[in-house]
Amino acid sequence: MVKKDDEISISSETKGPVKSFGALMGEGEKFSRDKLYTKAVQCYTEALDLLPPDDDKSSPKDTNDRLQGLVARSACYLKIGKNDLALQDAEESLKRNKEYSKGLYQKAEALYATGEFELALMFYHRGKKLRGDLKEFQLGINKAQEAIDNSVGDPNRVKLEASGDLSYFYKNDEKKKQPVGYIRPSQKKETTIQRKPRQTVSNPKTTKQLLGDLYADRAYLESLINDNTVTKQNTKSGDAIYQLASDGLDYLDSRTDFWRQQQPLYARPKMVKRQGGDDEPLKHIRRELEAIDDLQNMDQFRDAQRRAHKLQEYSERLDERKYTEKWSVLADVQSRLGNAYLELGDYAKSLDHHNKDLKLSETRGFEDRQSRALDNLGRVYARSGQFAQAIQVWERKIPLATSPLEKAWLFHEIGQCHFGLGDYERSQAYGNRSFTEAVEVSDPVWQLNAKVLVAHSQTKLRQYREAEKTFDEALVLAKDQKVKTSPNDVAAERAIERAVKEVKEKIAKGAADSVPDREEITYEIKVKSNDNIAYENEDGLVKLSIYGDNGSSGQIELRNENEEAIKFNHSKTETIKKKASDAGKITKVTLTCANIQSWWLDSIEIHDLKRKSKHKFPFNQNIDSATPHTIDLFQEGTIVSPAVVVRGPNAEKRKTPASKDQPNGKKSDVSSVPPSSRISDSKDKKKDDRATKPGDKTSDKPSDKTSDKTSDKTSDKPSDKTSDKTSEKTSDKNKKQPSVEKNVEYVIKVETGKVQLAGTDAKVSLIIIGEKGSTDKINLETSETNKNPFEKGSKDVFRFQLPDVGEIKKINLSQDGENALSGWFCTSVSITVTSAPPKRYFFPVDRWLSQTDGDKLTSFELLPNQRPNETEKVIEYEISVQTGNERSSGTDANVFLSLYGDKNNILKHQLKKPESDKDPFEKGQKDEFYFTDIDIGKLKKINIQHDGTSTGSGWYLDNISVKLPARNETYNFPVDRWLDESEGDKRISLDLEPNKKPTNKVEEPKPEKSGIEYKITVKTGDKTGAGTDANVYISLYGDEAKVERLQLRESVDKKLDLFKSGSKDEFQFNELDVSKIKNIRIEHDGTGIGAGWYLDWIEVCIVPRNETYKFPVDRWLDTGEGDRLLALDLQPDKRPGQQKDDVDEKKDDDEAKVE
Repeated sequence: MVKKDDEISISSETKGPVKSFGALMGEGEKFSRDKLYTKAVQCYTEALDLLPPDDDKSSPKDTNDRLQGLVARSACYLKIGKNDLALQDAEESLKRNKEYSKGLYQKAEALYATGEFELALMFYHRGKKLRGDLKEFQLGINKAQEAIDNSVGDPNRVKLEASGDLSYFYKNDEKKKQPVGYIRPSQKKETTIQRKPRQTVSNPKTTKQLLGDLYADRAYLESLINDNTVTKQNTKSGDAIYQLASDGLDYLDSRTDFWRQQQPLYARPKMVKRQGGDDEPLKHIRRELEAIDDLQNMDQFRDAQRRAHKLQEYSERLDERKYTEKWSVLADVQSRLGNAYLELGDYAKSLDHHNKDLKLSETRGFEDRQSRALDNLGRVYARSGQFAQAIQVWERKIPLATSPLEKAWLFHEIGQCHFGLGDYERSQAYGNRSFTEAVEVSDPVWQLNAKVLVAHSQTKLRQYREAEKTFDEALVLAKDQKVKTSPNDVAAERAIERAVKEVKEKIAKGAADSVPDREEITYEIKVKSNDNIAYENEDGLVKLSIYGDNGSSGQIELRNENEEAIKFNHSKTETIKKKASDAGKITKVTLTCANIQSWWLDSIEIHDLKRKSKHKFPFNQNIDSATPHTIDLFQEGTIVSPAVVVRGPNAEKRKTPASKDQPNGKKSDVSSVPPSSRISDSKDKKKDDRATKPGDKTSDKPSDKTSDKTSDKTSDKPSDKTSDKTSEKTSDKNKKQPSVEKNVEYVIKVETGKVQLAGTDAKVSLIIIGEKGSTDKINLETSETNKNPFEKGSKDVFRFQLPDVGEIKKINLSQDGENALSGWFCTSVSITVTSAPPKRYFFPVDRWLSQTDGDKLTSFELLPNQRPNETEKVIEYEISVQTGNERSSGTDANVFLSLYGDKNNILKHQLKKPESDKDPFEKGQKDEFYFTDIDIGKLKKINIQHDGTSTGSGWYLDNISVKLPARNETYNFPVDRWLDESEGDKRISLDLEPNKKPTNKVEEPKPEKSGIEYKITVKTGDKTGAGTDANVYISLYGDEAKVERLQLRESVDKKLDLFKSGSKDEFQFNELDVSKIKNIRIEHDGTGIGAGWYLDWIEVCIVPRNETYKFPVDRWLDTGEGDRLLALDLQPDKRPGQQKDDVDEKKDDDEAKVE
């Protein structure tokens, strides 16, 4: 298999990293190529440490290796700004060989970086004198001379004025210059300026990308030179104009070469461009983007991630009407976040941010950023070993690649992924394509990489003679690379030599002429069709190839027992058993289709009888003469959803199979088709024939029997999307309902979520379905609360006079999905019928209505107090908090409420933003909060507390009321006391029972319960960023007493850094004996940089009784992860759940029981 995010190993001699000089140098080069310069320095340092320290004992090879290592490390030091160390390494290399050209170049570069331009110029000239064939020295001379001119001025532009009597100096010269006698015309010197022929630009597109805005100047100068009327030869003005234009072209050409060398096009970041003049927000954004790039270049990915999140929040607040760059900036920030998470090893978050970058780029038409996002997504997939996904993403990027250099890189990476899946024929083909592009742009590095990929593929295909020839060509390229500055040229050359030796040994043993020694095994192949296959002629045939970690099974012809091409029939599964070479663990299959007029293929399932494993490869598309000859099919679960595109001239003609052909009534999943071979139909994307289930059933949907009867009539038409179908059927149903004369007022409140890109510009509509009938489609257009409805975090109110439908049973919520960025994350919908008595219905959503996110649905059937697709009931809670009128009774601390019922508990819900949008908990103020959560049943008690943060956090609380509108229940909790660490009993946490006022006294501990020793051990998870700098507290709750908010501040071993990733910290306390421990609470205050904490487990030991209680945790306490809680109530030997995942976990458990 291919190593993740790495080059293919040239030699198969070793399977793991070898701690040798060559291996470390190769690893360092890889890190350097990936811009991980700090890690590269470490590799180069380890490599140098392996060499003999004494020069007298060093062989010539050791000396050469040391020079290579010093120069490579010097180059990396320059990249991370350690110019002094870079200069030191370069000078060390020159001590051993004063004429070492790479050392001279590196010293010149280091001097240039430190601002010593004159000294740098001297060493550039020395290098050019030694190696005039290397253009790098000439480029260095140019940039050093330019820097000197910019610093002190060009001497050619300095004019000396003659003042005073200077006749003494020039009179004698004038006499010498006087002509003697008659001068014939033939004696006059020719003043004709010789004009050198200029070369045309080899690749105008690449040059245009490199020069940017300067390309227009170059084109103008070139046209000027070619205009003979302006630059007429042997005329004073014509020669002067020609010379100036020629100098300008020479300068721009040297800049082009310099920029091509410094940073290739495919690696260059896309900068934010402002159409008008810059103002302060745009300048701030530019500075922040550059700072984030600098942090990533210095391997400070955690800091880069945090800074990018802050920039994201800043950019989201920009007014799109004033700052048209808003969306391009957000796309750039998402890209940087994805790169940061990739380097931190969080592939899931990296994919999430790069997908958001792609979504923004596609919807806003940013083609260059779309190409970048696809590039980054492929890198994440490849690095995480998901080669099938990487291929699909990178193949979507191929049409967007603009330069041969970019294509050379892209084809090489796709080839590597095919190699990793065992498809060596395809990796060889892509290697050849990469080589062709690299030759066009004259890039020797990618020529070498492509040749190595091809040779390695040929070796796997047992084409040893071809591999020997290809490796020889690669060896020539590697030797040519010795003149370059790359530090690993010698190592590459040696590795290729070893590979050539291995291939020659294989040929000598006769392996090139022998059949592969692989056993044949039996594969059971199930092919499911949604239509009859139509062959164009008698030669029509389908061939299948299976790929795995052993390579290919060879082509399997799908013929029946009579050796005839199988006639795949409508809605039938054909089962074929065939013997073929053992491909190993299956990774993908390919279909080769010859002379097929039309065939709708649903899926192929391969049963490996040897390993007893099954692999399903969905396709769900039509195959015809316009389909590529060879089609890749990837396994279920590895499909990347593409953009909705209709490809090919015949796309509209292809029919969708009848809905009855879909198993269990599920929709045809267009996203399950690999983009390399898919011909999508936008209508298929919108089709939805989902099975009826609780909370997700479609209104007026016919029964299965009715569906079967009617499916034949509609088999030639793709289904409409759910929202349109539902509304039309509902509208038809309305005609049958008895007329409803009475109109009532409906107040509809819609809350949009606060997740990234939650808002929408789409048209949102609603249908209310009640016991008396249903309304027509209600378009939610004019909000009473916001000019632009459905923005991120907004609450929109709509008021309508509509026919009375009676008790509301359900609603249908949908959006048309036609506008840019139409995806919408809806939190909830509530409907209040204002007629007496008023009644309120609440519909939790917490879902995307989007064609690209979540369930990829744009319409939902919603039941009161029940999330879609979930059976566990959720309800709305209305909390009213009255702060007292005492002096300084308000608080700025964070306030939390816990609810305890007879069915469930809701723990530490933060009362953050009241309905009034005012600052909460001010003196004499009444604040109301609304939220939805699981139904806890009958409310038994509550806990109100604050965290004591901020100055003057003391709070005088008057009363609290909790209302459950779903059951029309209200619970009142009188308080009338301080929650203050410096007032009364100094408590900031209270347990309250309905209609019962708490006391101001802490219960006196029983005499026999004196202080007792506790030993508390806390294990932080071994994850990236798992540690925390926040203040951590623990509370113990026992049978007879409790100990609250003990700060875990000083460990037994007195170490300063507590709660670091993977650490185990022990604490000892002498506190009140709580008897047998029932549960504990662990929490932190969220302060400090990187406050998020991944807690593994806690152990509490009561030392005198030798009682030990273990509390498994294994989850985040972080406002940016999971359910965002900072406090947990834990029970012994019971792992806590995360509130938002409780329903999903319960569902998984139920499914497991069924299985």
